[in-house]
Amino acid sequence: MNWKNIIAGILPFLVLLVYSLLFHVNIILALEKINYIVILSFLSAYFLQMSIISLRDKYMVDISYKSAFKARLLGNASSLLIPGWAGQELARAAIYNLEKKNLIESLSLSIAEAPFDVISGAILFIIILPIKFYYIEFLYVLVALGNIVGWSIGIAYVYSTAGRHVETEKRLMKLIGIEKYYFLLLQGKDSIRNSIGNKRFIMYMALSFLGYLVLSAGLYPLIPNYFYDIVVTMAYFAATLFPIPGASGVSELALAIVLPSSYVFDIIILEYVSYALGFIFLREISFSELKKDIDKIKKDGELYKRADS
Repeated sequence: MNWKNIIAGILPFLVLLVYSLLFHVNIILALEKINYIVILSFLSAYFLQMSIISLRDKYMVDISYKSAFKARLLGNASSLLIPGWAGQELARAAIYNLEKKNLIESLSLSIAEAPFDVISGAILFIIILPIKFYYIEFLYVLVALGNIVGWSIGIAYVYSTAGRHVETEKRLMKLIGIEKYYFLLLQGKDSIRNSIGNKRFIMYMALSFLGYLVLSAGLYPLIPNYFYDIVVTMAYFAATLFPIPGASGVSELALAIVLPSSYVFDIIILEYVSYALGFIFLREISFSELKKDIDKIKKDGELYKRADS
């Protein structure tokens, strides 16, 4: 395994250990609160959320529900190693590619899912966060607002320019020496627009909101206040918007805004364990086939569509 991946893998746990030492968290007592009821409740809610989001992904990408579910779990697991949302999108695309046999379309549709995940989560975070006027709190609010604005502009641009050539895009790609790949941008935008319509947009967004609300219920045995459970869940979500493997450091700070330090430790452990379960699907990715697809695109500037086996 690459040494960078090893460092990325241990970084979240190292940061959590440092947090525990700085805030004098008794790790033994903290772990005692995570009994089998808490674990089962959280994991059940997590898998139920993934089931809901996978239903949305199934229709967006036009793949089997089984593949959508695997892709969602593996995507979350990859975020422990690859910063921000980039790792999630690449991992999901790798699973989609096994069924669609078209890397560019798979990656485009995987990226198209991100606005629904991010915008719905960021809106819920801003609405429900109890404002305590901490300086650090406003940093998370600004990041959430930035993501709402950025993703909204991005998806609006793609939707409005799909299906036609844009001279500014051509000039920009020529300037950086990748003009022969312009057709990839065109196909990617077409794939995204075709997967999103007005009625479908509302349905996809509703399923995204529902997923977060369901996940929040999983914390109830640990924190028996559903409204507060939503606050905690969305505070952790806001931390994942930062481009850091496993949201290391920023997740502890985000939860510390709304929770005592011992509960911060518990929530982080539950999140890491649930995310890590997705690695069981890592073997299903054919890295050699992915490399062939990427190499073909780089070499010929042509969209390589692998024949069905």
